Amino acid sequence: MSGRKKKHEEHENHERWLVSYADFITLLFAFFVVLYATSTQNQEKRKEFESSLKTELRLMGAGGAGQENSGGIMGQVIEPIDVFQRQNVGNGELQDYVEKLLQKSMTEEERKLAIGGLRHDTMGVRISLAASTFFPSGGAKLKRPALSALDKIAKFLKAAPNKIVIEGHTDDLPVAGGEFESNWELGAVRATSVIRYLVKVHGFDPKRLSAISYADTKPLVPNSSPENRAQNRRIEILIVNQEPEQ
Repeated sequence: MSGRKKKHEEHENHERWLVSYADFITLLFAFFVVLYATSTQNQEKRKEFESSLKTELRLMGAGGAGQENSGGIMGQVIEPIDVFQRQNVGNGELQDYVEKLLQKSMTEEERKLAIGGLRHDTMGVRISLAASTFFPSGGAKLKRPALSALDKIAKFLKAAPNKIVIEGHTDDLPVAGGEFESNWELGAVRATSVIRYLVKVHGFDPKRLSAISYADTKPLVPNSSPENRAQNRRIEILIVNQEPEQ
């Protein structure tokens, strides 16, 4: 009798292609993961580059056209430390800083029409606003065309921690008719009109603000001519500051 029959040949596996297919899908998935990671990284680098470029351009622009820039990357000019945030700042230095802010935020024409003057005293720095630009004659309602200038002043005042006093000043001519009995009321309502605008439109903290009327008791110049009287009719924004100890 012959030996045992040979074992049947192993059954051929017709599903081996699934293994290769699974490997292919895995490799394809890995390929797209790499592409996605590379794309994301490039986007992040691009954003970093754009942000860096914008910063450099902004710093260059801070120097103004025609001015020499020195030091730093691409000749950047860094803005001075915010004087409002420093302690023991003299009122003279604060005035210089406020003047730079006004020049930066307003055009020359706006400053000429709106700003009557800028000065400092023992109380702080005063921005004088021409009453004829901001109010109608004998009235206390803010003129719409003047709001743009007030908006620009309010923008940097809001960022300052200082107390703000709005003062109403008039000339020596008595109020003739109208809704106010005297220059005291006229100065007071004009001052409070500015405060209401700062609070309602710009969101100032009311605790930082106060209003006062001096009527015609503190003229800048003698009320001896129409030009002088126009100069005395003003709203003063007092940025309260304490002089550093000597």
